[in-house]
Amino acid sequence: MGVWMPRGGEQLIDDEDYWRKRALHRWSKCEISGHGSSWKQLYFEKYIEETIERFDPLLSDIDDLRRPLTFASPFVRNLIIQQIPSHIDLQIIFNCMPSALCSLSLSYGMRNVGMDYDRSLFGMKLSDCRSLARSLETAETLTHLNLSNNFLDDDKVRMICSGLVDNLSVTHLDLSHNKIADRGVRAISKLLQQRGVIAFLDLADNQIHSEGGRSLARVLRENKSLISISLRLNRFGDDAGRAICDCVRNNTNLQRLNLSANTLGEETANSLALLLRVNSTLKEVDLSCNQFSEEAGTAIRDAVEENTGLKKLDLRLSSISEDLEMSISEILKDRMSFM
Repeated sequence: MGVWMPRGGEQLIDDEDYWRKRALHRWSKCEISGHGSSWKQLYFEKYIEETIERFDPLLSDIDDLRRPLTFASPFVRNLIIQQIPSHIDLQIIFNCMPSALCSLSLSYGMRNVGMDYDRSLFGMKLSDCRSLARSLETAETLTHLNLSNNFLDDDKVRMICSGLVDNLSVTHLDLSHNKIADRGVRAISKLLQQRGVIAFLDLADNQIHSEGGRSLARVLRENKSLISISLRLNRFGDDAGRAICDCVRNNTNLQRLNLSANTLGEETANSLALLLRVNSTLKEVDLSCNQFSEEAGTAIRDAVEENTGLKKLDLRLSSISEDLEMSISEILKDRMSFM
């Protein structure tokens, strides 16, 4: 849309140029690439994020929040909310934007607290999870949901999963950096068995042990939707690591698998070697920061030579020699040069 000369001779500025000036006047740092490459979308998304983050139910009526949400709905697609001190019912957001919101990142914390730090100010409450679950049941446009760093435990993640059971839109689910343990992972595993929509799942840096790892392994044997799963920085142990590699062996959908820093050992390494000999779907595997022997590393290298699909394998800090690491890297580098 260019400059238009209406009747009367007055000039109207370009729509995007107007919103660019408004945005840069209000915020010092603006990057439109994360906002659909639109200055208008950027302005309204940042405005709504600020409105939610600053809303205080003791000072304002809920309609003071509902009105701007409804007005901005046509222009909002992605929201990154970094603090929700009010713990508002999230259904308000979804009800005001029934066919708009595609990506939602929620962080229940407080910025710039300084010496006034209070543990109760951080993390989702069970009531927050309940309102989110009710919202997810009817959400039809939301595809990306990020709930990392929210102190989610087993009970809370089970509540969220209850809302995702009937959701057919969320394909990217980030639950990393929480407190999810084996009982919570069983609920996630059940969710993945019941529906085939989630393609990208991040469970990094939780408290998942061997039982939870084996539960996920059983899902990976049959699941047809997952393309990428990150399980790094958990506590699987060698038994669960081996089970996951065994079950991924015949999976024809999974392309990225991250099991780094899970105290994995020889059984996992040997199972990975067998996996790489028969699976050509996996493109990226990360098993760094585990404990493998030189013999196991050699078996993995030989399997990589036979594999035709792998593009990246990270074995750093896994007790194998630099020569083996270099050899594996060279094999993959040569393969990529012919692609």
